[in-house]
Amino acid sequence: MKIGTIIILLSCITSFSFSQQKTAFGISTEGSWFMPKGIGSRDWATKNGFGAGIGLYASRNLFWIFSADIGLGYRYKQMKQHYVIYIGGGGYFDSYEAAHNAYTSSGDGIPYHDRNVRGWDELSLHHIIVPLRLQMLLSKNFFIRGGIESTWLVNYDVVNEKPELNWTIGFGSQKHKLKWSVNYIEGFKEQGFSNRTQTDDGRRVASINTNRMVQLQLSYPIGQFRF
Repeated sequence: MKIGTIIILLSCITSFSFSQQKTAFGISTEGSWFMPKGIGSRDWATKNGFGAGIGLYASRNLFWIFSADIGLGYRYKQMKQHYVIYIGGGGYFDSYEAAHNAYTSSGDGIPYHDRNVRGWDELSLHHIIVPLRLQMLLSKNFFIRGGIESTWLVNYDVVNEKPELNWTIGFGSQKHKLKWSVNYIEGFKEQGFSNRTQTDDGRRVASINTNRMVQLQLSYPIGQFRF
């Protein structure tokens, strides 16, 4: 998948570089609703959060009613994740089963769930993104689009997928110069990340989830050049 993405990106860059058509350059902004799909455990549930971003893009007509754009941008996302620390008389346990077995065998009469430490981590995610999208006009002003994104999570020490790949599909309007679109974005794989430093209660902040977003994007051209 990654090799295919690199080939597609290089092909588009080559097309942008050597075609003698006009290329439009512009700026884009986005707002999003981030809906991470967690691993399905009750003890590690997630809550949705907002996102925002800004970037630059280059757009070129390919043929007939088709065009393509490639960009470079920054994206911020936030989420919450529930955590549970299982605590016994001798310290922390790393699983529900280990804690349950210790409590039931100790015979002290204290329910295991009364000793757990629970809470919510607030996670902020900072990404560098390279989106590649194909666009098809359905009418003079209305279009549909789809593509892929390569994203790099930059504010965690350990990151599983580098880059993380997302697919995206959406629709929008390009009446006048301002273009808007509503897009759905989802990751091809789960993304795992964590920090090496421990919190005050002796654990590491970490998460495993699949990226899912609903995005509102605005873009505005700032110039055209012929290459």
